[in-house]
Amino acid sequence: MMRRALLPLALACALSSLTSCASRSAEPDAVVPTTASPTPTVPAEPTRLAFGYVQPVEWAPTTSLAGALTISVDRVREGYFSDFAGLGGSGITEANQPFYVDAVISNEGEVDFGGLDAPLYLQDSNGVLSPPWGFARAFGPCDSGPLPVPFGPGSEVELCLVFFGSPGATFESVTFQPSTEVAPITWSGDLTVDKPVRKKGKRGQEPARKRR
Repeated sequence: MMRRALLPLALACALSSLTSCASRSAEPDAVVPTTASPTPTVPAEPTRLAFGYVQPVEWAPTTSLAGALTISVDRVREGYFSDFAGLGGSGITEANQPFYVDAVISNEGEVDFGGLDAPLYLQDSNGVLSPPWGFARAFGPCDSGPLPVPFGPGSEVELCLVFFGSPGATFESVTFQPSTEVAPITWSGDLTVDKPVRKKGKRGQEPARKRR
């Protein structure tokens, strides 16, 4: 199995400079993912799903917070580097293909996951896992961000998440793998190609099932 690593990118404006970035441009400022997950080395075979299938998962982002979700990845779109014009200091180049992931997440447990990053990663053809971006302001092509607050029992949200592949890489899958002790669950399928954005100024688990 190819060894995977997290995307080594200096993403977007650092938190310390978000205010100054916002004052210089009306473009949304990207927020750096603040934590990195361990490099997965699980020998177990992943659960492979097609786009649109719903999978129940257990998720414990901290030792004191554990619950259950259902997740479906419904579509992955290829974006354009030009979509991010005006975002300074991202460390991203045209060699990093952007992807917009449409997913639905439901809270099936008894705890509130509000404000946490969605537990999904993009795996690319270089074997790299990259986390989702977040934005301090609305980003038109894909308003990527954390789970809403609150996100308690019974809550469901449709998310669009922004990911970047490593330089020169293509899409392989969207992956749920909260720890190295858990075999990954992956979603894959045909990609949709978005049209470039026209700027108008600054601005124990159950089987997976098909979402109806």
